[in-house]
Amino acid sequence: MPALTDTNSTLDEIARNLGRCTRRDLAGNHRNTEQIAAFAAHIHTGAGTPALPGRQGPPPRLHRFHERGAADLLILLAETRPEKSIGVIAASTHTQFSLLGSIHNRAPRLKPQLYTSQSKGGTYRKLDLGRPGIVIGHRRSAKGLAFDTVVVPDTHEDAATDPTSAALRMSSYVMATRARRELHLGYEGDAEPPLPAQVNRRVLQRGEDERLRDVRPAMVN
Repeated sequence: MPALTDTNSTLDEIARNLGRCTRRDLAGNHRNTEQIAAFAAHIHTGAGTPALPGRQGPPPRLHRFHERGAADLLILLAETRPEKSIGVIAASTHTQFSLLGSIHNRAPRLKPQLYTSQSKGGTYRKLDLGRPGIVIGHRRSAKGLAFDTVVVPDTHEDAATDPTSAALRMSSYVMATRARRELHLGYEGDAEPPLPAQVNRRVLQRGEDERLRDVRPAMVN
């Protein structure tokens, strides 16, 4: 097959290089569950509301994290879902490396991956997205990725931003829709950040998932 030299190849160019094939356009949302898409619809910006898919899953959940709480959740998710991919979408490289260090120290067997475009020497510039487990990324690199579970650990970083901001809502929409089955949002502090606070409890549940609470003492040291 002839090489595709343009990293931004069009669908027509791809089809032409593949030879005789039929192109089929799939309409609708085929990545997320109805519950994730319903949450994403609340923060969607732009014309029209995306149609909800039929696939079912657990409702998205908002967690208030104490110190090391985000690492606790990630370790628990990785231990109880060993065949699943868990994408962490952080607002800062500080949060990325803090989580990486906590997981390495407390559960090194999980072998989390981290990606940052700011890495020197290529140490954190490559990912094996075919391997299950934890991948710690940054908001600016989230678009185009997909994981079984997504954790956004630091929504409190947006607390000072106008919740009607189109940029904030689009960024949050992109992060939420990276999740195929489970979505967890986290924050630190006494008050929920303004954007998730606007979403009712039927769409965005609060507190720890009872299914995780039942196994927590056995899984997290």
